[in-house]
Amino acid sequence: MNRERKKYGGRISKAVCDFVYPGSLYCIGCGALIDRSRHYSLCNSCLSKFHFASGRTCEKCGKILEEGYHKSICRDCTVHEKKFERGYSCMLYGLYEKKILRDFKYSGKSYYAPYLGELMYDRVAHLLENEIGADIVVPVPLHRKKQNKRGYNQAELLAREISKRSGIPMKKVLVRTKNTRPMSSLTGAERRENLTGVFAVRPRQSSEIANNRILLIDDIYTTGSTANACSETLKSAGASAVIVLCLAAGGNGGSEDYLKN
Repeated sequence: MNRERKKYGGRISKAVCDFVYPGSLYCIGCGALIDRSRHYSLCNSCLSKFHFASGRTCEKCGKILEEGYHKSICRDCTVHEKKFERGYSCMLYGLYEKKILRDFKYSGKSYYAPYLGELMYDRVAHLLENEIGADIVVPVPLHRKKQNKRGYNQAELLAREISKRSGIPMKKVLVRTKNTRPMSSLTGAERRENLTGVFAVRPRQSSEIANNRILLIDDIYTTGSTANACSETLKSAGASAVIVLCLAAGGNGGSEDYLKN
């Protein structure tokens, strides 16, 4: 009964949201009136401000490499071992991208998910078909207390969109066992320590992971600590490979600043 009430309540919330903020009528970046033909519910001006990962990216984590940095692996991946096989990002986590993603993540604007998920999928559709070859899609989990307070897990919403568009099934096999400190204010070393022993596989769901290639979905990639901790847990449960896909990656992959993280 409670499950049905939640499902019904979810429909009501979506209906109210669609009435107040009709999809594709207003730009999710600036609020300008747009027509339904606009991609990702973004006006031309806002879309032009996105820094897409269309140039050189790190061959390990997928962060955008800055101009003048000639190596194929970013400094961060050179210094810190990554447990996943490969990472991909769709855009830079710059000032403009940060505003939209923070609204999506912290301001209750879960209705951004179809637009951001579509953008995310369009950027990597050819990779999903030709290179990644994932068996299941897995979102990075939130702790239940944080998810209850926020009302949703933004990574899960993006993962559902990727799953729907790609046909790859989504499985919520990971759980976050500790309600950790917010990561944004921590250094790289503190982030790694903060995530030690935090993730676990849901009981009796190891069979969903064993011998499968996992596409791990998150909204933002910075130092890779979260992706690493999740990947290590998935590998321990028998995953044959973990590929990380994030909507945005922070900073330029050639920057010396990453040595501090």
